[in-house]
Amino acid sequence: MEQPSFLQRIVDLFFMPSRAFVGLTEHFSYKEWLYPLLIVTTGLVILPLFYRDISFAEADQRLLRTERNLAANADISDDARVVIDERMAKARSKIADSRENPLAFRNLWGYLLIPLMLFVMAAFFSALLLLIGNFGMGGNVKFFAIFSMVMMTYLISGNGFFMNMLPGVGTLELIVKTPMIVMRGSTDVVLSPGLFFESMDSFPKQFFNQLDLFRMWGMVVMGFGFAKLFNKSTTTGIVAVAIPWTILVVVGAALLQANSKMMG
Repeated sequence: MEQPSFLQRIVDLFFMPSRAFVGLTEHFSYKEWLYPLLIVTTGLVILPLFYRDISFAEADQRLLRTERNLAANADISDDARVVIDERMAKARSKIADSRENPLAFRNLWGYLLIPLMLFVMAAFFSALLLLIGNFGMGGNVKFFAIFSMVMMTYLISGNGFFMNMLPGVGTLELIVKTPMIVMRGSTDVVLSPGLFFESMDSFPKQFFNQLDLFRMWGMVVMGFGFAKLFNKSTTTGIVAVAIPWTILVVVGAALLQANSKMMG
């Protein structure tokens, strides 16, 4: 069977996901994962620039809430409070410097970490799927075939919690959400059941808030890819991906709830 071009894989990814991963187990090159990595990285560099001021304003608000909570805590000693005040001042200075000097190297080097962090995120989840498919189901698929499949799904969506990108890291996801963020004036734009909650004040609400429409779509497409790579039914593929995906969503929701309590 003739190998589909990268462009054809991208088209199929959105419209016929079962065909997007044809041939990855037999013939694949670094281009299969490198091109999506570069595209997603470009999106993460460019799209947040449109709501840069909103992100800074939210950072200021988080810092202010933290300072108020610490000030109201009578259990903090005077010595500890001095250290905390110094850290808060440094954080405030860093935010101001980033806002005023966006092109300074000290404020640009973080962009260099984006492809590395994406690579690590995709590699971690790929390793989980490798364990499930090769050891749990008796498959014989190479790591970079799975990695390419996972990396391609980031063109649709991806949870950005561990990169401090709550709107997400997926390219299509950010393209759709960026104008919504600008209109709303908040980066807290998640297309999930969380829209029906007035506040995220419990773990169940945090969990359901993570079930974003785009992220569910990306997970299902990944299930199609798993099924194709391991020659399993589509249902089996989706379930195999959904289990570790849901566990990570639970962990992320728990961390968000813990952080919410700490921030008051």
